Amino acid sequence: MSSKKQTIVVKSNKLVEASYRLDLIEQRVILYAIVEARETQKGLADGFVTIEAKRFAQAFGMDEGSVYGQLKDAMKVLFNRFIVARDIHPESGKERVSMIRWISTASYIDGAGAVQLRFATDMLPYITRLETEFTSYRLEKIGRMSSVHAVRLYELLVQHLSFGKREMEIAWLKETLGIADAYSRIESLKRSVIEPALAQINEHTDIRASYSQRKTGRTVTHLIFAITPEPK
Repeated sequence: MSSKKQTIVVKSNKLVEASYRLDLIEQRVILYAIVEARETQKGLADGFVTIEAKRFAQAFGMDEGSVYGQLKDAMKVLFNRFIVARDIHPESGKERVSMIRWISTASYIDGAGAVQLRFATDMLPYITRLETEFTSYRLEKIGRMSSVHAVRLYELLVQHLSFGKREMEIAWLKETLGIADAYSRIESLKRSVIEPALAQINEHTDIRASYSQRKTGRTVTHLIFAITPEPK
């Protein structure tokens, strides 16, 4: 990943909007692996994606001395992580809810300071064959963010950058961020999740975003985000 062209992350919009929760290091591993897999074409159909600790640390501005241990720990957890995806069951026409693992194999190589992963077969359509609907952005745009919610919210907002706004139902947004059972009070959600995430997005990325809220009756049910490109 030596050039700007090679740091493009591309994800299916279905994956961007799927429900999952990863911590920051796990999220960085997945994003880095997507870039690496698309660059090398290894790990998409067969073979492993190799992540060298030194290059990974440089990509995200991390301490090279501790990053390999963090990568090893992340691989152990990622092996059991999954997304919740929704589509239509073709036979019944009803909504189908599927749990799809991120990776099928996780390895680490102590002598080389590297880890390897193989994306699960059912995950491949979400990160390959993206000729129709996809979201792309540069890895360095999210590399300095320290909030997992900021990265996910950035992905959701950059999908709609050309429209200039995006309205999200709060219940859907919480489920998508993997916090459906947390922050029952809207003020707590805004204070702990939305506002810190927007602060990092506005500081570190190529978009600027703010939000307002919409009520259904007396209850706040939707957040409306205004999105503009970073001023030149």
